[in-house]
Amino acid sequence: MTVNGALCAQKALVQRRTQLNEVKNASTQREYSLYGEDNKTSKEPTYDIKQVDKKIVAINNALFKMDQAIKESNAKIQIDLNIDLDALMSPLE
Repeated sequence: MTVNGALCAQKALVQRRTQLNEVKNASTQREYSLYGEDNKTSKEPTYDIKQVDKKIVAINNALFKMDQAIKESNAKIQIDLNIDLDALMSPLE
């Protein structure tokens, strides 16, 4: 995977993690009424919260590994710039 591809994948994974966190934090139960029994309501799980959490952890691990690989790549690559940073950062006279 290229660095650019990893950055794009990171963005998509962050969005997916946000969606899954919303599912986890929202009511993960479906509520329905039982007519004829004094309007009792019953709740049943929509998603297994453990499976949602497993997916979030897997995404977090993937994001960590991508970030680590990108930073390692950046640490190995040097760029040549022909600028005088001291002159550019000096105060105005």
